[in-house]
Amino acid sequence: MISYFMTNPEKKETRTWMIRCLKNRKSRPVDTEINAGTVTVCWNGPKDGARPRNWSPVRKWAIVITNSLATFMVSFSSSVFSGFIIQVQAELEMSADVSLLGISLYVLGFSVGPMVWGPASELYGKTRPLWAGYVFFCIFQAVSAVSRSAPSLLISRLLQAIAGSSTLAIMSGMFVDFLTEPTSRGIATAIFSLAVFCGPAAGPIVGNVVTAHLGWRWAIWITLISSVGVGISAFLITPETSETIILRRMAQRLRKETGNEAISAPGQEYEYSLSVFADKYLTKPLRMFGSEPILVMVTIYMSFVYGIIYLTFELYPQAFVVARGWSLVDASLAFLGILAGVIVACIALGAHSICHVGPRFAETGEHVPERRLPPMMLGSVILPIGTFWFSWTSFPEVSAVAQICSGVLIGAGAILSFMSGVLYLTEVYLQHANSALAINNFIRSLFAAGFPYLGKLLIVRLGISVGGSILGGICFALMPVSVVLWKFGNIIRQWSKYAYQE
Repeated sequence: MISYFMTNPEKKETRTWMIRCLKNRKSRPVDTEINAGTVTVCWNGPKDGARPRNWSPVRKWAIVITNSLATFMVSFSSSVFSGFIIQVQAELEMSADVSLLGISLYVLGFSVGPMVWGPASELYGKTRPLWAGYVFFCIFQAVSAVSRSAPSLLISRLLQAIAGSSTLAIMSGMFVDFLTEPTSRGIATAIFSLAVFCGPAAGPIVGNVVTAHLGWRWAIWITLISSVGVGISAFLITPETSETIILRRMAQRLRKETGNEAISAPGQEYEYSLSVFADKYLTKPLRMFGSEPILVMVTIYMSFVYGIIYLTFELYPQAFVVARGWSLVDASLAFLGILAGVIVACIALGAHSICHVGPRFAETGEHVPERRLPPMMLGSVILPIGTFWFSWTSFPEVSAVAQICSGVLIGAGAILSFMSGVLYLTEVYLQHANSALAINNFIRSLFAAGFPYLGKLLIVRLGISVGGSILGGICFALMPVSVVLWKFGNIIRQWSKYAYQE
């Protein structure tokens, strides 16, 4: 149900029409008087069932799960390439350094894509840019599968990531549209992060197994088929979630039906321009990064953590194939340790939201972003432990089980740190969160794109034990970030120009 409020300045009166339009996708005949005066389209009260925030829980969580699966396919595709990188080198006559671009360019696409999809989601709504990007993501997967040269494969990988990053850029904001409680948002973030990080952990396993039996091109085809199936299911159950866009579209429809150009929606008078987009998505994020200590500290830490995830695609083959002499398929199973850690961490994040953040908010009603930091503090402790553990058990005479178990701590530590950082930035900046997350995503994706080459350099020059220990030392040096924010975050926010102030 949506209301149409008509204001007649001469008679100083306001009349209301309520037309069932969203539910049946058709509107009843509009009263002829709607053609006079100024008509504003708005919701029929705060409990209007057509509002995304008032949808049924089943519908909300179906949208969260299916769209998270679509995101899983995008992140899965980033690492499945590592499962057949040796076969690609042989067939397309690529050097080892050039073949690593198949991963690095994909991660680089994650930094470029959101600069397109973020503005598009504000102008055209969430669903249209989301599915436009996802369709091209699938198309470029097909291009990768039929590529006969290194340039075509690498370029298609880059374009695939740019297109698929629509899921990463839009879905978090989509969930906020209809999940209003901190507990629900925390659980949705845990599910979303499970999809984002299980994908890279599962990709090498599936890539190696499929390539061993069917060849590397079939590894891409199977990924494409799965992506299409997941995408169709998500598309069919996901309507537009932006309340502003829903009302604008309804006002546009009524103007067409009635011929009354005075019909409008709230906020419709605000016109976007190139200068507005440039400020919001280019200059404003840069200004924030140059003036916000919280944003700088969290971004630096998250960039390193994000890089660690993609560094494992180079470390694990070296540790288990080269050092221990395992087959590629057997070595890929070592990623199960990281996968287990990711799952445990996501469960912990959801439990933290349910048992701590939600009850505290319900009890006090206070907006305290620092409540999101305990998981990050835990993650900052176990990540360096896992990294040192992996490095010091890399010798062939040490049981491989011990080294695989270190992956549980690496996966859990990385996810606890990373997703807590996303939640913390979102709640610190709220109305400026898009700009904060835009610069955060850009910097960390650029950082992670170079990590596969950093990993190779460390291994070749120093070996796994020494190179891994250096990474563990950097993790240890960054440990105080979360503690400083926990203790002084509230004070720093008082000085901030962009942080949310109650």
